[in-house]
Formats: sequence, C-alpha cells, structure tokens
Amino acid sequence: MAKSKIKPTENKGKIVVVQAVVADPIAHIKGSFFNNDVLKSWIPVSVVIMVLSYVLYFQCITYGYVLDDLLVIQENKFTKQGFGGVWDIFTTESFTGYFGEKKELVQGNRYRPLSIATFAVEYGMFGKENPVFSHFINILLYGLTGILLWMVLAPMFRNFNSNKWWFSVPFVATLIFIAHPIHTEAVANIKGRDEIMAMLFSLGALYGAMRFVDHSSPKWLSISMVSYFLGLLSKENAITFFAIIPLSIYFFSKPDWSKLGKLGMWLLITTVLYLVLRFNMAGVPKFSQEIKDIMNNPFLGMKPDQKLGSIMYTLLKYIQLMVWPHPLSHDYYPYAIPKISVFKPVPLLSLLTYIGLVILAFRGWRQKSVYSYSIWFYLLALTIVSNFVINLGTFMNERFIFMASAGFCIAVAYFLLEHLPALSPKYGYKAGLTLTFVAILGYGAKTFVRVPVWKDALSLNEAAVAISSNSARANSFLATALFEKFKVTENIEEKRKLIDRTEKYAQKAVDILPDYLNGNLMVLGVVSERYKFDRDIKKYIEGIRPVILRRPDIGFIKEFSEYLKGSHNTELFPFYLEVGQELMKFNDMRRNYSIDFLKYAYEIQPANKQVNIALGQAYEINGNAAEAARFKAAAQSLQ
Repeated sequence: MAKSKIKPTENKGKIVVVQAVVADPIAHIKGSFFNNDVLKSWIPVSVVIMVLSYVLYFQCITYGYVLDDLLVIQENKFTKQGFGGVWDIFTTESFTGYFGEKKELVQGNRYRPLSIATFAVEYGMFGKENPVFSHFINILLYGLTGILLWMVLAPMFRNFNSNKWWFSVPFVATLIFIAHPIHTEAVANIKGRDEIMAMLFSLGALYGAMRFVDHSSPKWLSISMVSYFLGLLSKENAITFFAIIPLSIYFFSKPDWSKLGKLGMWLLITTVLYLVLRFNMAGVPKFSQEIKDIMNNPFLGMKPDQKLGSIMYTLLKYIQLMVWPHPLSHDYYPYAIPKISVFKPVPLLSLLTYIGLVILAFRGWRQKSVYSYSIWFYLLALTIVSNFVINLGTFMNERFIFMASAGFCIAVAYFLLEHLPALSPKYGYKAGLTLTFVAILGYGAKTFVRVPVWKDALSLNEAAVAISSNSARANSFLATALFEKFKVTENIEEKRKLIDRTEKYAQKAVDILPDYLNGNLMVLGVVSERYKFDRDIKKYIEGIRPVILRRPDIGFIKEFSEYLKGSHNTELFPFYLEVGQELMKFNDMRRNYSIDFLKYAYEIQPANKQVNIALGQAYEINGNAAEAARFKAAAQSLQ
C-alpha cells in the first residue's frame, strides 16, 4: 500500500506539479478491523463464490468412492452404524473403524473424528451410502470456506483503496483460492472433507478473534475458541492457526497487547484440551517408533542426506504446483519422488528458496508487509505437513497444501492489484486486471478438466501413472482397477487385453518395490487367471516362482495351491521341492514358509527321500526337533 504527496517545484519560472509516491507500509493497520461496513458486499460475493465452486466441481457430484473413502466410509464399521457409530468415532483412533482395532500404521496416530462423524450422520440419514450427497456437501463446504476466507480478508484489507469489490485483494485472493487446481483432491475426493472442514473452522476461529480484539466481547472469544476446537477435531493441521491467528492480528492492526495476550492464552488452553482429548482417545503418539512398511514410511532405509533431500524436493514442488499446477497427481508414493541427496541441484535450490522466503518474512516483520504475512501464513501452515515435524506416511500430497495455499493466493492478489499499479501508474492497473482474469480463468479451466479424473479408481490411477510413473502404489492400484474390470468383463478378447494391461502395471510395481505386497498380489492374480485361460502349468510355475520367493506370506498362494491339488503332479512336485529348498536359504521370515511348500511336495510323493530330508532340515531350522527327527528317520529308511 502507498500514499501520494503533491510537491510543487520550480522549472524556469513556472510551477510544475510533481506526484511522488511515498511508501507507507503500515498505513493498512489504522483503525479497528470492523470500523466501517467492510462486509457490505457479502451477498454478491457469496453468490459468486458459491456459484463458482459448483461450476468447477458439479461434475463430481455423480461420482462414487475412491481411495481412502474405503477407510472412512465404505468399510468403516462405525460410519456404517449411522448415528449409532458417532460415539465410537469420537472415542477411538481414526483407523479403528476400518481395521477393528488400533494399529500403529503411521507415525503419530490419526484422530479426525468430526469429519468422519459427518459421514456417519449422512449414512444415518439415508440408511445407506450416498456418494452423491457426500460430493454435494463437499462442494458446499468448499464454497463456505471461500466465503469465510473473504470475510476474514475484507477487514484485514479495509484500508486498501478499492471502490470495486470485484477487483479488491480479498475477493481476487478468494477467487484464486477457489479456482486453484491443487484443491481438486480435497474437494473431488469425499475423504478430503477433513481438509476443507479444518480450514473452514480455522478461518471461523480467526474471524471470531478479529471480532474479539475489536469489541472485547466474550461471545466472540467463545466463538473463536469453539471454531478452533472444531477445526482441530476435523484434522490436526488446524493447530497451525495457534500461530496464524495472532500473526494475522499483528500484521493487520495496531494490537492491544493485553487482548492479544488473552487471546493467546485461550488458544493455548483450547490446544491443550484438544491434545488431552486426542491422547486419551487415540493414544500418545510414538514419534520414536520406526514404521517398517515403506508405504507408510517413504523414508525407510534412506540416509539422512537423502531424507532431507527428498523433503526439500517436495517442498520446492509445492511451490511449483501453486504457481504452475501442472502436471497434477494424487499419488506421490515411493518412488514418484526420488531418493535424492540434499546436495543435488534441485534440493539445494529448494533449500535456498526457503531460506530466502524466511529472510523476506523477517525483513517485512516490523513494516507489517503483506508479502511477509503471506510468507508466514504459508510457512506456518506448511510446517505440520512438511515431513519435518512428523513422518506423514508419504512424501507429499496435493491436499496437504490446501491450507497453506491461502498464503500464496493472498500474495498473488496483492501483487496484481496493489503492487503492479504502484510500479506503473499508467499500465499497472490494466496489467493487473488482465493477469487476474488470466490467472482465474486458467486455474479454473485446469480445475474443470482435472475433476473428471476422480470419477473412479480406473480413471484416477490411469492419470496418476501417466504422471507418477515411478510410484509403486500408482502402478499397483491401476493394476487392481484393471483387474476389477477384467473380472466383470465377459468378452474373452477384451478380458485378454485387460489381463495383459494388468500384468504390465503389476510388474512395474514390483520392479520398483520387489517386496510390495499389493504389487506381488496383483502379479499372482494375473498368473492365476492366465492359468485358468490356457491351463498351461509351466507358465504358471514360471510366473509364480518369483512371487513366492519375494512374498511367500501371501495367503492366495496357499489357496491356489489347494485349488491345483490332484492335477499336474509331474510338474508341481519338483517345483514345490525346489522352491521349498530355496526358501530355507533365506535368513528372514521367508524361510518359515519353506515347510508349506515341502509339504505340498510330500503330499504328492511321501516316499521321496529328498522331500523327507528337506522337511527334516526345514523343521530343524524352525526349531521343531521332534518333527525334524521324524522326517530324518523316514529319509534314512528310504532307498
């Protein structure tokens, strides 16, 4: 923001008026937040925001469930109890309704009862799953989040000269936020409601806090704290507003420090109450626990410089996707983001970029620069999803940046509407207007074409593999989606094409992560179905051998072995014997499964000396001396 002073000067006896722009960086803090009718345009603003939300996302209303909707809706026993499951949702860790018990799958546990409870309420209302209504509610909540974002920004930017509400920083920042394609995951995926609700209630807490510092009203303080608490119950990243709320008041007002101190004290009390509730319901997080599943710990086996490098890589990618949201993917699992040392060019550039942002944020602190505020908002909201504070179980996700992206939107709107006109009084306004239109139109168009990706598992994972081609999870999930389509397809030729595609992506998954359970399961599925097509036992043996040697613990291996009993004994006997002997050579849990395959061989030829010797050795390795002696004795009696 700037103000103008007129200064007369002499030029050859004539008076010439010269306009000089003098920076006045803290003029925007004058007066209280609601010292005039800053929200007088709320009706047209609300209509535009809500209409834009539904125009961009109406396509997904008819879509079904995908991804983690399975965990929170489709196979969540508490959700499917309807109203009767709400108490259990609030009194257990958030994965309990799906797994039936508390599991330490990810570091820090998860406790997001409020968003999950809304799904239980919907189930209770309709008596069944209703994805159409769930999608409709997601869009509605997203629109309300946009409206509340504007209601927060309007009083913040009360002193900025703008006679047109439709070309003001608050409105443009909100439109950019609503149109931004990086939000499609949070809105089009029903489970993403936790992100929307956390932001919605956090903004409500900020709005109440601003009203409180204006009027010292206990009512508004209570509204602020209740809203903040509801945000925390929606998703834990709302805790970043513990810092963002006082930060916002500092940057956009001349704060009464006694009021700010009181507000901070109540924010702290609310946070402690939430943490006590969370620890009692979901357990105290075990931050020192190492998660052994790479799908829940992407940094498993990485050196410190690689972990830091991969984190910095993702943090730079977040910035890139906010500025230029292409290409987009819902999947950034190993190894869509590469193992990369922090000393490589991209992580180093990221590190320097964030150091630069921190320096700019501190430099603008005393002047209460809008850019400084935007950076602080972004960095604070990003902290909890950065993988520095807690291991999130994945490298990154576009929905993780949902809250932090508001800081980016504010900075862009301020640059276009305030900074550009100040830089060039002649062309700045028009340039800002043009770029604003291009940004909103471009982001909106990208969002509109991105939404259909979320139609079903097949479309979603096809799009993911095209971008995250080195993600084992994306390849495996696409194989699963193709396999599901294969099972319901009747045309033989079409089935063969589908099983060929399934094999391609399943094999790619295990090439990336050889021990990946779901990838190996899909390879096994392909091998089994091919056998059903042509009854070629040699191809079956060739295909299943590497799966057994990688993951003999897959239950379906035993099921299909039972299915094959009594047939192909000539080919299966040497195969079972050999694979059993190979499994004995491993020094991990795989050797425990050697007995299973040796028993299959034994059932075919119980009088075979080699089988009895091998079983004796296997039982001895597994510590069963009695069985080891029995088979060794049998082997000695055989010629």
